[in-house]
Parts: sequence; C-alpha cells; structure tokens
Amino acid sequence: MDTEGEVSFNKAGAGFTLLEVMVAMALFFMAVTFFSMTYLNTLMAVEGMRVNQGLEQDMAAIRRQVLVLGDVEEIEQGGQVVTGEHGLATWRVEYEPTEVADLFEVTLSVELDPDDEENGVRQATETFYLTRPSWSEATAREELRARTKEKLLNRQLNINQ
Repeated sequence: MDTEGEVSFNKAGAGFTLLEVMVAMALFFMAVTFFSMTYLNTLMAVEGMRVNQGLEQDMAAIRRQVLVLGDVEEIEQGGQVVTGEHGLATWRVEYEPTEVADLFEVTLSVELDPDDEENGVRQATETFYLTRPSWSEATAREELRARTKEKLLNRQLNINQ
C-alpha cells in the first residue's frame, strides 16, 4: 500500500495465465453443452406430448364410438372413423368373457391412416373391461353366477370358522 491508502498492483501479475483461461473456457463450453442438451430434450418432450395428446384424443373418440354400439355383430365387424388428428382410422374389437358374469375383457385395435406420415403413429391397441349383459349367453351367465355365489359362501364359511 502506498502512503496515501491506494493499492498498487504489480504490472507483471495483472493478467490471467494460459492455464486459467483454458480452464475457464472448458467450464464455459461444458455449461453451454449441458444447457443445449437440456433445451433439445425439452423440445423433444414437448413434441412427444403433442403427438401423444392427439393420439389419446383420437383413441377416446374411437372408444366412445365402440362403446355406443350395443350389438355384438356390429362390434365384431369393426368399422372406420375419421379422426381429428390422424385421418381415417380402421378399428376392430376382440373380446373375451371373464370369470365375472357379464364382464368382458375388450381389446380395441386401431390402424391409423397409412398416408399420415406427419404424425408417425400407425397402430394403437387398448385393453379395458366392459360390462355388457347383452353379450352374455344365458347359460354361461347363470353358471358364472353360481360359481361366484359358491366362492362367496366358501369365504364366508372360512371367516366364520
């Protein structure tokens, strides 16, 4: 320090060394790379959500159309529907009875417009359970109900013992 309270610097040591500059540049480029990758991942996630959201909306519209149909023969034939996002879609349904009376496991398969290159998705499949008494055969329904009643009685007897 000078006598007047001012700080004096040595002119030879006032700059950065080559090593310090190289380390600073390496850190800077690593940070830029990290933030660029994060930005690109965010853009890809947003685009993926847009495609998935459109597909989900189209699948919901097709599912509604299938659920409105009550006749088994109409459902077994399948059908076509124009979707909002993916153009013309062809659907078909496969169903199997479960161990519960009037409950069916339904598989909805949808083939989307093959000319729709923009949206990328070609096929979609959904499986869900549906209660449809009109699809059941009367004898099979009574048999399932009798088995269910027997299981419930057995459980009740086991609990009471």
